[in-house]
Amino acid sequence: MPRKEDSLNEQLIDLLQGEKIVSLITTDKDTNKPNLSIVSWLVALDGNTIKFALGHKAESAFNIDKNPELILGVVGAGSCYSINGRGTVSDVIDKTMKYRVVTVEVDSVEDVIFYGGKLTQEPDYVKTYDADLAKKLDEEVYTLLKA
Repeated sequence: MPRKEDSLNEQLIDLLQGEKIVSLITTDKDTNKPNLSIVSWLVALDGNTIKFALGHKAESAFNIDKNPELILGVVGAGSCYSINGRGTVSDVIDKTMKYRVVTVEVDSVEDVIFYGGKLTQEPDYVKTYDADLAKKLDEEVYTLLKA
C-alpha cells in the first residue's frame, strides 16, 4: 500500500470485519488531550465508512460528540495503519445491553509502520466472560453495524 491514501483498500476492508483489536484515539472532552481506548466490534462497510459499537456510557462516545475527529489504529494486513476520520454517534440503542454506534467517514489511511518493518503476526485475544453471552452480544452488535 502506498504510504497515504484517501480510503481503505480491499485488504483493509476485508480485515476490518469484526473481532480485531483496534485502537481508538479521540480528544478528551474535558482536557482536550488525546484519549486512547480499544474497540473490537468494528466493521468496514466500504472504503469510506467504518462503524463500531461502544457501551452507551463509553467516554469515547462523549468525546466524539464534542469533537468528531478521531484516529483508528489498525495492526494487520502486514503492517500498521492510522485511519483518520470524523465520527458521528448514534442515540442509545437498548438491546441485551445498551450501545451507541459510531459511524466514521474515512478521511485518510496511512501506513505508519517503521521503515523496513513488516508485520508477521496479528494481535489475538480471548473473551473471558460467558461464551453464550459473548455469542449473543456479537450477533446482536454485528447485525446493528451491518444495517
